[in-house]
Amino acid sequence: MSAHGVAALPRNYELFYEALSGRLPQLSRELAELGHKPQQDSLDALGLKHHLVSHAALAADRARAAAQEALADMASTLKLALAQKQSFKTELDHFASRLAADPVAGLSEFADDAARLREAAGRLMNEENALQHALETSAQRMAELEGDLAESRRSLNRDPATGLPNRLALTAKLDSILETERTDQPVALLLVSVEGLREMAEQHGGTVASKALTKLSTLFRKSIKKNDFVARVGQQDFAFVCRDVSVENAEAIVRRLCQSVEELKVTLPGRAHTAETLSLAAGITIAQPASTSADLLTQAELALAGARDGAGILSYSAALGRDRGWTYGQNAA
Repeated sequence: MSAHGVAALPRNYELFYEALSGRLPQLSRELAELGHKPQQDSLDALGLKHHLVSHAALAADRARAAAQEALADMASTLKLALAQKQSFKTELDHFASRLAADPVAGLSEFADDAARLREAAGRLMNEENALQHALETSAQRMAELEGDLAESRRSLNRDPATGLPNRLALTAKLDSILETERTDQPVALLLVSVEGLREMAEQHGGTVASKALTKLSTLFRKSIKKNDFVARVGQQDFAFVCRDVSVENAEAIVRRLCQSVEELKVTLPGRAHTAETLSLAAGITIAQPASTSADLLTQAELALAGARDGAGILSYSAALGRDRGWTYGQNAA
């Protein structure tokens, strides 16, 4: 980055990582088009366009600044409108005072006063119309800014490559289930690794990996029940939260997922009759009465590590935690 004159900002690091990882091919192309020494404003525009997590704060700051500007414009317009109304009131008071002081004044004098009042009323109507237009424009602008802020909030919880919830959203979901929702039904966390996905990206490029991710995210969305949850939590890792399932049910769900993933075919560019295949390793854990989201994630990660060692599918147990130097205490399964 320093060779290209790019500041060492966290959001720039994420931007370059996402571009070089191949997960967002369009971002890679657009970053290359910026040339050897891209301007920071241009880099920020790309990060905002692709809703990168590190740019959400920047988007919120810009939206707040724009909202403050819109409110300042509205206040200025209202101030001007009030001044015009005060001017009209002054003219009207002057006319009323003259009429009270000299009710038999010449018609020509009253005609002149009436003409001035008519002109003042016309100016007031014009200002009122302008105020209405300004308020409508400001309201529309504020609605657009609210949309931008909502998009920024969504980007904090979404994986940009698949549109699935990310790890932050997964933690929030687990917290919600464990702390505020019903806990009398078993809750399983399935952590799966798509084996071969990283190698596919390295050997065949980001476009092929992006195609595979699209197929996987579609498959995973269709594989879960209405009240279940799926998230992308790593380059090749996905997590599923399943309600009202036992360990046996969870293992059956994973086996179906494994079969579906193995049946996926990812064709290679220019090689219509050649396709890559993928497989899954999976770690499973079931929530206990005193479980926290951190507990479940640690247990699932330990089980997944064991599955990658050759088991394929592995459910967490207290013995597994002890073997790997971590124990969940009295509630370990």
